[in-house]
Amino acid sequence: MIEVRLFGALRGRVGKAVVYVNASETTLGELLRMVAVAGGGTLYDLVVEGGSIKRGVRVLVNGVDASRLGGLSAAVKSGDKILIGPPLSAGGMVDITPKPFSYREAEAEGVIRLRPETVRLIAEGRVEKGNVHEAVKIAAINAVKSTPSILPYCHPIKITGVDVAMELLDSGVRVRVTVRSVEQTGVEMEALVGTTVGLLTVWDMVKKYEKDEEGRYPHTRIEYIRVVRKEKRTLG
Repeated sequence: MIEVRLFGALRGRVGKAVVYVNASETTLGELLRMVAVAGGGTLYDLVVEGGSIKRGVRVLVNGVDASRLGGLSAAVKSGDKILIGPPLSAGGMVDITPKPFSYREAEAEGVIRLRPETVRLIAEGRVEKGNVHEAVKIAAINAVKSTPSILPYCHPIKITGVDVAMELLDSGVRVRVTVRSVEQTGVEMEALVGTTVGLLTVWDMVKKYEKDEEGRYPHTRIEYIRVVRKEKRTLG
């Protein structure tokens, strides 16, 4: 049996994600003719044009691009795995050159769940490592400014303002980060990164009080990280 895995629109046309073809040995082209397509025809009709694999279609034979194995003439045999789908995207940073500058603002928040006793230590300023609020503020601001170094396709934009708020809850801490800029792209990722690092900073500051006898964290967890507000205003 030869396994054929389908991705993208081809999966919908065939009606299955995986097709098993009962063949001991054949060519890739003949294999494609053996896979029927919903509504008539075969996979060959969808994948091949002018005697070659269509542009915009990627075919891998056991992880190797079929073009390196002879294309449609590539030999395939029982036990082989064929993957067919859209080509891998080169990806990269989105070109924002033509976009106008606008006022941008985004607010993100998240919560870290802690023991109530730990929250009291924070409120009373008795955490051994020091002022949790101040540490969170510094860490979140630094994280906002470092976002392009963490997320490879984020633009290194000019940040004009960052606000960091920390709210004590009955069993945790909420961190909220607001980021402002006059730029060609939004700042929600910066707000999310700042929030995440702020919450991690809380964890680091109080981990001594959150561990159980085995050094685990049965109560501590970070949750509900989200963008709560986003704003864009035209200048002038």
